[in-house]
Amino acid sequence: MGPRRKARQAVLEALYAFEAGEYRESPEILQEIWNYCYERYDLGEKAEFFGEKLFRTVLRNKATIDELIKRNLQNWQMSRVALVDRNILRMGVCEIVFLPEIPRKVAIDESIELAKKYSTKDSGRFVNGVLDNITESSLEDLHE
Repeated sequence: MGPRRKARQAVLEALYAFEAGEYRESPEILQEIWNYCYERYDLGEKAEFFGEKLFRTVLRNKATIDELIKRNLQNWQMSRVALVDRNILRMGVCEIVFLPEIPRKVAIDESIELAKKYSTKDSGRFVNGVLDNITESSLEDLHE
């Protein structure tokens, strides 16, 4: 398993822990959660940097990311999307829209792999369907 995939797993755990624990967002809490999660993986310096950047970018843009997801859910409410799937989608949207250095195909493929590993047998298809509809221009569509 590559270092960035491990970093994404650490980010997923950190996002899950943050939301499931219903923590208030503070720099100390976020750092504590991130430190705990990334230390569980053997991440090199570059992967750790990437993971922390992804974690913080998702949280900083969560409202926008969630709105993009909501607009691309078909016959689903955001509240019905499982917590794991919701955070995998957030990570994928974040990479597609806010981290343009990550190729779109890589962002989608990595999200699908996380869904297959950590969620239900149908989650990979679900994640693929939602992310496939989201592009960098989706952000512009939000502000029209």
